[in-house]
Amino acid sequence: MKNWILLLVIALGVSSCQKVVFEEPQPRFWPSVPAFPSSIQGSYPLMGEPGGIVVEKKSISLKDGKTFVLGENLVLKRYQGYWIVSLEEDNGSWDVYAVKDKKAIKTIQVQKSELHKINDVIGREVLKYDNEGKPLPLKIKRREFKKLLNEVFTGIEMN
Repeated sequence: MKNWILLLVIALGVSSCQKVVFEEPQPRFWPSVPAFPSSIQGSYPLMGEPGGIVVEKKSISLKDGKTFVLGENLVLKRYQGYWIVSLEEDNGSWDVYAVKDKKAIKTIQVQKSELHKINDVIGREVLKYDNEGKPLPLKIKRREFKKLLNEVFTGIEMN
């Protein structure tokens, strides 16, 4: 389980794909989990440095000083067999990651030329763009999130 935290942080900043964020923690109107399970609490390496990420009962702290706190800028939910981790960005949008117990971490990062897939999967225009051509945060329903989770979320499978 410890490897998924490393992959989560790598996914936060290293990718040639277009990251897609959400207006709200996902899935909408689904109950939050009040604490990280003990099986994923602990200290994890980050880029080869021990203790780069610390998962406590109610927070994730990064070595650079950034801390995500459950109920503030971090929301944890259990949905469709995944731990859904929503991290709030400084602009108020949410990065969303789906973690399959010890097996995979997934998020929505697609090639810019394939952004249309999001609207195709949902069946309506949910992905819109700002004046600079960057995707705006998605505002979707829970059943639409389920479709994205099953058809668009991609990531790293772990053995």
